[in-house]
Amino acid sequence: MKDYYKILGVNKKSTKEDIKKAYRKLSKQFHPDVNPNGDEKFKEVSEAYEVLSDDNKRKQYDNPNPFNNMGGGFNPFEDFIHNFNRGQRRTPKAPDKKIKVNITPIESFMGVKKPITYQVNNACGDCAGSGGKKNVCQNCGGTGNVRKRMGTGFFTQIIDSPCNQCNGNGDVIIDACFQCGGTGKKVKMEQITIDIPKNISNGDFLRVAGKGEFNSKYGIGDLIIQIEVLNSDGYEKINNDLVYTKKIPLTDLLLNKEVKIPHPNGDLMMKLPINTESIKPLRLKGKGYDLGNIKGDLYVKLNIVNNPINEEVKKEIMEVLK
Repeated sequence: MKDYYKILGVNKKSTKEDIKKAYRKLSKQFHPDVNPNGDEKFKEVSEAYEVLSDDNKRKQYDNPNPFNNMGGGFNPFEDFIHNFNRGQRRTPKAPDKKIKVNITPIESFMGVKKPITYQVNNACGDCAGSGGKKNVCQNCGGTGNVRKRMGTGFFTQIIDSPCNQCNGNGDVIIDACFQCGGTGKKVKMEQITIDIPKNISNGDFLRVAGKGEFNSKYGIGDLIIQIEVLNSDGYEKINNDLVYTKKIPLTDLLLNKEVKIPHPNGDLMMKLPINTESIKPLRLKGKGYDLGNIKGDLYVKLNIVNNPINEEVKKEIMEVLK
C-alpha cells in the first residue's frame, strides 16, 4: 500500500491545512503543464491528497482493516482503492505542445496579437497519420491497457497500465509507412497568431486548442504557451505595477523641472519635487496595470546623467536654492 503521508511529505499528525499546503506546493511542481516529466508524480500526489484531505477516507486509510472479524472475504478497502484508482485515471489524449513566448511589459499592459512560429509533429501526408498497415494488439486486445494486480491479501490493488507491446495504442504496425517510418508523424513549422490578453504576467499559461502534437489514435493535442515578460525600452512589470527608468540631466533635477514620462495610454508630465532622491522611485498612483477593481501604480526610477552647466544655468539653480 502506498504511503500517502510520505508522498506529500507530511506525517500522521499533520492537520488538513498542512496537507493542503503540501499538496499545493507539489501539484504546482509536478503539474504536466509545467513539468513535462511530472505526469505520474502529479497523479500520485493528487491520489494522496484525495484520500488524506477527506476525513472519512483518511480514517479508513489509517485504519485499513476494521472488519477483521467479518467473514466471507469481504474487503472494503480494496474495493475503495480500486474504485478510487478508476476514478483518478485520466482519459488518454493527444500530447500537448509546450512553448515559451516572450512579450514586453507594454504588450502585457495593452494586450497584443502576436504571430508565433514553432515546430510540431503533424500527420504524415502519405499514410494520413496511420503509420502504415496495422493489426490489433494481441496482448491487450486492442484496448491499449493491461490490468495488473498489485500486492497480496487484503492490500491487493488492481490497476490498469499502458500495454508495453503496443505502447498503449491498441494496435501494432505490420507494414510501416516509408515516409514516416511507422510513426504517422512528420515535423512541420507551424505559424499562427495568438491573442495575448491584457495584464498577463510572467509565468502565466495560455492554451490554444487543436494546435499541439499529432497522435494517430487520439488526434491533435493543444498548444500550451508559457508567457515570459521581459524588460524592454526602460519598462518592467512588477506584479500590477509598471516601472519605468527615466534618464534626466542633473540640471533638470536641480531646477525641479517638469519632465515627460512616456506611458502606454499617452505621455504624462511629472513635476520633479524639491530634494528628490534619485534612489527612491517616484509614484504615479493608478497608472499601472488595470485589473478593473484593482489598479496598479506607475513607478519612475530616475537615472541622473551629468551634463555641462553654463553660467546662465548656474544662476537659475542659485535662484531655486535660495
